[in-house]
Amino acid sequence: MASSSREQEAGGFLRSSLPSPPASSVSSPSAARPILLQPRSRPLRSGSSKESDFINHVERKLLAISRRYENRFSATLSEEANPDVEGRGYTNIGEEVQDLDPVVDLIWISGTPSLQIAFLLTIALTVMTSLPSFPFMPRPTFQLLQKLDLMFASLLKGASAETGEPLPGSETGRSKLSTTEKVRMRGIVESTRIAVVEAAGKDESLPDVSTVTQSRMTDTEDDFNVTTEDEDMDVVEDENSHRRWEMDIARVYEKTIMELGMALDVADSGWAP
Repeated sequence: MASSSREQEAGGFLRSSLPSPPASSVSSPSAARPILLQPRSRPLRSGSSKESDFINHVERKLLAISRRYENRFSATLSEEANPDVEGRGYTNIGEEVQDLDPVVDLIWISGTPSLQIAFLLTIALTVMTSLPSFPFMPRPTFQLLQKLDLMFASLLKGASAETGEPLPGSETGRSKLSTTEKVRMRGIVESTRIAVVEAAGKDESLPDVSTVTQSRMTDTEDDFNVTTEDEDMDVVEDENSHRRWEMDIARVYEKTIMELGMALDVADSGWAP
């Protein structure tokens, strides 16, 4: 009886006595880690202090991001010497994505469809607006767009686009989006796809520096002896990267477009499940 009470945690939950899965199953490539975090089991109660605090927090974060965007490329010398200065303008879209990403996760974790829809549409519009303002950076751009795509598709379905589990507040499996919100989403999605194509086609696109291997950064005499074989390898890597980004461009909001097409077709027909 004593051991039983010790295993019981605060809140009445029992600590699991099951062993941890073996390391091989955790690192198995077939078990890909989900992109979306697990939302809370119940939506925030409308009108509650928790909902109010959450809204205020997210709005402050988005306002700070908006101010940094407005001050883009205008950092002073003192700010450049101290890159952590609050309010410093963005110098590339990767910095903006770095600020937006945790806010997107926080909104998703809220498990509150009304807040998720409103805030995520605002963020999607922010990304679309920012794309022409900076040199194109494929990796952070596509990672954030993929996350937004999964979130929008999930909200349209009323169930996770990754696991199929019903979303909090959508246990019936129906979407919580109004027709107006779906039409707005379609406009943002279509405009973003065009903006990505145009941004990727600019000559000023920034290279994906994260793909530079450590071996190329060693200070040896061989580094200064570039051979024809080295040049051929660079060409192959550039072609592979180009093909990969072309595929990512084609996949921008692909799940959302599919779900929107079905949802708006149903709305146009006047039939509701």
